[in-house]
Amino acid sequence: MKTIQKILALSTLMAWACSSPPQEPDYSITIAGKISNPGAATIKVSLDDDLATDSLDADGNFVLNFEHKETESFMVQSGDLRFTLYLSPGDSIFLTGDAKEFGKTFKAEGSKALENSYLRKKIITSNESGLDNWMELMKHPKDVYFAKKDSMLALVKRPFEELSANPQADQAFLEMENAYFKYQSLFMDAMYPMYHGYINKIHADSVDFPVEETKKAIRNLTLDDPKLLRVQPFLNMLDLRIGEATTEVLKIDSTLKYEDVNWNVVDTLVKNQDVKDFLRFQAIKMNLEYRGPVHAEKDIQKFKASTKSEKYLGKLDRLVAKWEPISPGKPIPDFSFTDIKGQPVKISDLKGKLVYIDIWATWCGPCIAEHPHWDKLKADYKDKDVAFLTVSIDDSREPWEKMVKEKKMDGLQWFAENAWQSELAQHFMVNGIPRFLLLDKEGKIIDPSADRPSGPIRETLDKHLQS
Repeated sequence: MKTIQKILALSTLMAWACSSPPQEPDYSITIAGKISNPGAATIKVSLDDDLATDSLDADGNFVLNFEHKETESFMVQSGDLRFTLYLSPGDSIFLTGDAKEFGKTFKAEGSKALENSYLRKKIITSNESGLDNWMELMKHPKDVYFAKKDSMLALVKRPFEELSANPQADQAFLEMENAYFKYQSLFMDAMYPMYHGYINKIHADSVDFPVEETKKAIRNLTLDDPKLLRVQPFLNMLDLRIGEATTEVLKIDSTLKYEDVNWNVVDTLVKNQDVKDFLRFQAIKMNLEYRGPVHAEKDIQKFKASTKSEKYLGKLDRLVAKWEPISPGKPIPDFSFTDIKGQPVKISDLKGKLVYIDIWATWCGPCIAEHPHWDKLKADYKDKDVAFLTVSIDDSREPWEKMVKEKKMDGLQWFAENAWQSELAQHFMVNGIPRFLLLDKEGKIIDPSADRPSGPIRETLDKHLQS
């Protein structure tokens, strides 16, 4: 029955796609299609949040319906298959493809079929040209680099030139893609001295390259065009421009807080309010997703006072709401793990002490860099009511066991099954490591993203030990 309903829905969709548009504003977007050899039973579309989810039927058919008021590049995901679709309010698209070779088998009909087919070709040509392999390109001397870069970009640009010649192509999309090639070239030039120096083991300052010319081009960037905010290489350049200006201020006064300086730099360099809102929201979002509202509260309130954008205020409220279940004072489930001997253990085993948790993995360089600070902290608090617990989210036990034994890592060494999908990582929305948690003596949350051992965590530990 579900398959019949989907076929009828797809038939209606294609007929509707060819009819005249409605008179009233239509914010609905429909993505339908058929995926062969799917690796999952469901498919979803998202932007900052999940927008719609559907189950794939026995033949791989699906329909995703949602509303959105702006043109965006939406992320569609089904298991390991991930791809973007460029769509506008009122659009409907029907697509097919084999999940195992999606780029080569992708076909689309309906709204933005031309543009989204081009995007698949762009991915393929970027890979085939070598444009995706920066290390290979950046190792060459300056003249060879320029020649190869121009050749690669020309090859990747051919499908774009074909699309540009089509009178039915979306003009806003063409402008966005044209900007992509302009800023991609400049961004690669900006990165060349650092990458070339690293690969060839020489200091970036000694690399033969027109650095000042590149820096001048970056300083002359157009900063106030909100249409360019959909162009990733432009955003990369914008980050470089603002980061450079922020660093210059901090060189003069290192006592200033980076976030405050960055805020003022954006205010000085950018005049367009939409661009300001975007940059400030992205900075807060990055901090919020890793540290949570406790550590971003000042910037959140500052942002709310500076903008009238319902879009960003709504996104911000939804991001904050996600942290409510793990906010300070909330109890946590009694997660189960195994210790280094393979014995089952639980968080409740540590009740009666503050619990400082390090979520890490053997492949994580920043995690390893914290180990000496962790060991020193653990030694300094050995007579205090603090349990120092490390929890590995390695994909398998073998590398974890090997490192623990070789480095003679003592104390509470626990392993979480299913790595990133473990109950602990999912509950605390862990999307980057190292991540540190602090629980009180009753097992309730003090901080869902606590300071690192190399940071000011001692202040927090001392405060709660005295309470």
